[in-house]
Amino acid sequence: MSLALATKHPVELPVIGSRHQLWAQTIGCRVPRGSQSGRVDAVFEHACNVALYSGELVAVLGCRAGNVAHGIRLTHDYRFDRGLRRGMPVRLGPDRIAFGDGHLTVLLSAARVWTPDLSPGMFEWSDHSRIALSQVRDLLRDHTASSGSEFLAVVLDLRHSATLFAAKVSGVLPRLAMASRSHDCNETLSLLSQLIGLGPGLTPAGDDFIIGWMAGLALSAKAPAQLSFLQAMCAGIENLAQATTSVSRAHLRDACALMFSERLSDLCVAIAKGEPAAILEAHFASQVAVGASSGADAAAGLMFALPPCEPIESGFA
Repeated sequence: MSLALATKHPVELPVIGSRHQLWAQTIGCRVPRGSQSGRVDAVFEHACNVALYSGELVAVLGCRAGNVAHGIRLTHDYRFDRGLRRGMPVRLGPDRIAFGDGHLTVLLSAARVWTPDLSPGMFEWSDHSRIALSQVRDLLRDHTASSGSEFLAVVLDLRHSATLFAAKVSGVLPRLAMASRSHDCNETLSLLSQLIGLGPGLTPAGDDFIIGWMAGLALSAKAPAQLSFLQAMCAGIENLAQATTSVSRAHLRDACALMFSERLSDLCVAIAKGEPAAILEAHFASQVAVGASSGADAAAGLMFALPPCEPIESGFA
């Protein structure tokens, strides 16, 4: 029996001097296996990013974060910013990830592999799913003013700020809707290239929007033409991702493998299943709580990809 089956919540090992040993709860399905080395790329209060020398990024997350396919989530929280520093060497092995000269070790033997629940074509046009989609859209309309998401305001055809950023979004999205609806791969990728890296931060708003849009495409992809278009988008966007930040690139690469973050995936699945309002609201709240506006930007992309909520039909085209 594995340790993961023997104990639901492994007890944290004691701190020895300045050395910490913690347990991982989950390992994302795209975290590299085997022995690799790298360095700490960025440190935050409850997370850190590790850049492996193989070119891949691994996120190590506190227990309150949602799972991501390239992430390792702890059973407990930890103040990464108090002990780690950018550039610190990291060793990733089959059973642990070690920072510095043993300053922090995260044991992996008790962790389960996490894979998102979203799969292509889950969305069925039933009364329940239509109602769920409408309810999420209403929740987003109420959230727009406090979200700071220009993408959300434009997608829902709401009043938005008169900024160059908003003008860019308003100019691209109607054309993107038309190109994607007709499955024009070249035009769609050309328009998406204008959104890659658009906006400030480690995960620019344009990238968050594209990830949500890809989740919507996957959710509704049933017919051969839809699946072929989705496959072409995954290949093309992975190439476009070279133009953005390393953190955003890791999330885009996950999305191109149809491995969306736990919170976005859960919201998509709840819509597809036509879950009751209380469940939808809980998943919605978790999604829009991601980052300053990242969660809302991704939700805008999701709404944009699902036909009833495309801006051309809402009247702003």
